[in-house]
Amino acid sequence: MKFINFSKLSHKNKTIFKKKIYYLIIEKMKLSVFTFLNFKEFEKIYFNVNKEFIFIDLTNKKKINCLLTYLPDKNEKILRDNLLSILFKNPVKFLNFFFSPSNLFKNIRPPIGYLQLFHIINANLKNIKKKKKYNLNNDLHRKVVKGKYKGVYVLYRNTNFIAKKYYYNNNFKIYKKNLFYSLAVKNFKFI
Repeated sequence: MKFINFSKLSHKNKTIFKKKIYYLIIEKMKLSVFTFLNFKEFEKIYFNVNKEFIFIDLTNKKKINCLLTYLPDKNEKILRDNLLSILFKNPVKFLNFFFSPSNLFKNIRPPIGYLQLFHIINANLKNIKKKKKYNLNNDLHRKVVKGKYKGVYVLYRNTNFIAKKYYYNNNFKIYKKNLFYSLAVKNFKFI
């Protein structure tokens, strides 16, 4: 596994992988807020300011093996404002989003000094041993947070048992929890 920063791709490959990333998120994360968006809306929000924090690992056939996206605080506000702007313009999408009661509980205050691990999708990593997968992902986390953050945090639904098991096995610790969501953190020590 070798992660590539999305911002380093050629213009042609960026165009190709934007759609692949969109469809991967829609397929694998059915409860994601991005399922309310069409590709153009997603492209405007997801790739606009956050492209330096999107990392992909590819198979030999140019399929996405793994997607990791981080979301710094400053980009989170821009993403949220753009998302709300799109939802307000479409009343049906707006109502669908806001009538999901769990969305009202997603606002858990994260710890200070941590970077949000926004998406992690292991799409085609069935043949890689868990320990190796965790080590490779953690190596990327370390590289991204080094000198800027204490570690990473994740926010996931309490009903998402796959995420819960993955983060538990990868030594993330629960920081806060409510009826619908858990926020877990992983610290990284640097010498």
